[in-house]
Amino acid sequence: MMRFSFRISRAAAVLLSDPCFQLRSIQYLLGEGEGEATAADSKHFSLHTYTDYISAEEEQKVEQMLAFLMEESKQAAASTAPTSEDDLCPICYAHSISAVFKPCSHKSCKACINQHLMNNKDCFFCKATITGVDDYIKPASS
Repeated sequence: MMRFSFRISRAAAVLLSDPCFQLRSIQYLLGEGEGEATAADSKHFSLHTYTDYISAEEEQKVEQMLAFLMEESKQAAASTAPTSEDDLCPICYAHSISAVFKPCSHKSCKACINQHLMNNKDCFFCKATITGVDDYIKPASS
């Protein structure tokens, strides 16, 4: 059971660290959030309206996943130290550095490198051919 729990926590950490992931997307699927619609409002998408395709059990699992991710998000925000300018992606300055390019070891956020790799296989900075991308782990302060 411990191994299963670890995988869930790791999956949650990966989702919550991805700058493209939004908890609001899952809330929207459940018909929650801003501009909540009634069941009679057919213009607003919600899993609640697809009872022929989605069971109550599946819907409940999505609700549980959302609750879990929201709690993980709160805990991560409480334990995260403020980001310094040196920790920000040098491309977008909007997200923390989260990816290291191989073989050159230059760094950016995952959103920037994923977008860049769709059309280009060269490093932003030195033009070396990127052979891989690893997760960036900030070295401990000395």
